[in-house]
Amino acid sequence: MSEYIHINHGDNARRDELMEMLDLTFGFEKKEEQFENLLPKLYKEEYKPAENNVVLDVNGEMRAAIGLYYNTLTVCGETLKAGGIGNVACHPDHREKGYMRFCMAYALDEMKQNMTDISYLCGARQRYERYSYEPAGERYEFSYNQSNVRRRLGADKKSKFRGVRIQRTDKELLKAIADIYNNRDFKAERPLESMYDILLTWRCEPYAALDGNDFKGWFVLNLDHTAVSEIGYADAGDIEEIAICALETSGSSGVKISAPAFDAPLVNYLSVACEYYSRSHPDQYTVFCYENVIRAFLKLKSTYQPLTDGECVLLIEGVKLPEQIKITVQDNQVSVEETDEKPDLALTHTEAMRLIGSLHSEKRKELKPECAAWFPLPLYTYSQDNV
Repeated sequence: MSEYIHINHGDNARRDELMEMLDLTFGFEKKEEQFENLLPKLYKEEYKPAENNVVLDVNGEMRAAIGLYYNTLTVCGETLKAGGIGNVACHPDHREKGYMRFCMAYALDEMKQNMTDISYLCGARQRYERYSYEPAGERYEFSYNQSNVRRRLGADKKSKFRGVRIQRTDKELLKAIADIYNNRDFKAERPLESMYDILLTWRCEPYAALDGNDFKGWFVLNLDHTAVSEIGYADAGDIEEIAICALETSGSSGVKISAPAFDAPLVNYLSVACEYYSRSHPDQYTVFCYENVIRAFLKLKSTYQPLTDGECVLLIEGVKLPEQIKITVQDNQVSVEETDEKPDLALTHTEAMRLIGSLHSEKRKELKPECAAWFPLPLYTYSQDNV
């Protein structure tokens, strides 16, 4: 019998079928390991996970699926449409048939057609570079331990704050977190009604840092309390107490704390107070509209690092369309616009992704030094916003 292959977004009536295939594909047998508990913000029934998946059927039977979860990033007032790729899955009995290539091609084509600006995912680098994704952005990871606190602040130093596990019913705390998060220069869309499920991403545990009954900030611990994926604060002067509170609450002798480059107060404190730190890429990204993405993230970079004056014209053979853009910085003000001026540098998509986003770029040295200093851009995805 000939095979009839159909690819489209799923129907929410098929949620159970989707969840069963995903858990089987990833070998999640224990309930606590399964996708609904791993990422409740995406897979609980009310979030309609099947409708957010590109599903491939063969003769009516689900064989493969890719999660395509849209979000809106607001970066220094610029709005970017983002597409997160997750749960890339093919039924174990039907691999090596090209089904995932079909699904990825469908997802990429959809994002190009609906004016998506940027997409991100986690996964094996060489697996996804064929689909135009490149490691990019800036993430700091700090090793912060009890010895750091003791040697800097004294053997008896304890945080003034206490860490309290946030529960779904703690509406005032969740509202306080939303108010702080939504006032940032960089934020993804976090609806208040979904905030608790978002904070639980990757089976994490959210805590409020309280001074008496006063809310000072929050932190998110991973399942085994060895890492802090997110720290938020109302007042930068409270960062040290919140960091110590997170360390004490973890019950561990030390924790890894992740932070984006643009959170300057947090990075400034931890870079001095920690044992050591590393700088890496937070995710893999592909850009569909370089003009919008460069404008937004260069503005973000200007908030914590003064930009050198300069201008350059880039011709980029993008994965969607060629773009010829002029980037100008004057007195820390950023302008990015289409131009027909002669390009200073012509780039393939991969070369452009590495130039704007990679910690190392062989092409960046071909720019004028004042322009090369603008990069890499601080592309980022908070772990709790990831898919």
